[in-house]
Amino acid sequence: MKKKILSLFLATAMVAAMAVGCGSVKTDNEINASESGEKAVGKDGYSEEIKIAFLPNVIGDSVAAAWADGMETYLSEFKNVTFDVYDGEASVDTEVQIMDELINQEYDAIILQATDAAGLASSVDKAEGAGIPVITVNMDADTTHTGMVTMVDVEAGEKVAEAIGESLGGEGEVVIISATPGASKGEQLDKGFKSVMEEKYPNIEILDEQSGEWLTENANTVMTNFLTKYPEIDAVFCHNDAMAEGAAEAAKAAGKDIQIWGCDGETKMLEYIEQGLCTGTIYTDVKNQGAVSAQFAMYAINSGITGANLSETPIVKMSSITVTGENVGQISENMRW
Repeated sequence: MKKKILSLFLATAMVAAMAVGCGSVKTDNEINASESGEKAVGKDGYSEEIKIAFLPNVIGDSVAAAWADGMETYLSEFKNVTFDVYDGEASVDTEVQIMDELINQEYDAIILQATDAAGLASSVDKAEGAGIPVITVNMDADTTHTGMVTMVDVEAGEKVAEAIGESLGGEGEVVIISATPGASKGEQLDKGFKSVMEEKYPNIEILDEQSGEWLTENANTVMTNFLTKYPEIDAVFCHNDAMAEGAAEAAKAAGKDIQIWGCDGETKMLEYIEQGLCTGTIYTDVKNQGAVSAQFAMYAINSGITGANLSETPIVKMSSITVTGENVGQISENMRW
């Protein structure tokens, strides 16, 4: 059974690598083989003891919990693999400290959700330099590393902008409740959203943008302040579902009928859409994303490939679905997380 699973993954990984548009990426084998004659040598994924760590921004987040579930489900098939989850506590300093500990404990791979892309770059470099492959999930690090498994963040921002722009007839006022500053996911969502607004809907004004730091409570406060400051708000784009839920509660308390969009597709958000409290979200099968991240880590461990000599970070993008009240019923119970 173990051999069959790993073989299936290796075939899948090779297809994924060819599909993500990284044809210019060269591995350490390709770059250094002619110089040293040596090739990457990995661990035996069937029998040797392997330790994999998952370090999310914060473990209490529903997305991180779903990722961890997907990772653990996949890795549980390997009796030689130990899988540990750590709490980044939404702190760059905490993640840096834990990264140092994971390196010292000689983990075989680290799956990281980087709280700050620049702030975690040195830690990722240190891990890769120690021969530990780092797979980032959704929130990237500003340095070349073994791989990244991400939602389609730029495209998600574009989809939300298109939906809002079309529904408003090209005119109106919107606000954004954004991610923690420095988080690559937020930057990519903003990039997609704002590019569509600027190019296709110049008469829609972005009144304001403030960080909700990914949290429902913070977003509720931000949205309450927006509603006090601006007499007319037609729509709000939140960088994750948890913040959209907070914004929805604020709008409900103020008696305001406002389009509220999130991004991720967690179960509670789908219920808010069903109840008419939120307008839409961009759904991703996050449990599967966690499994793919774990597969990527096992592939790197088995092959011996790290990011130390890659020319750029290979990226695997997950597919997504735009969910509104019209199609939310298509996300069945077994697809929810």
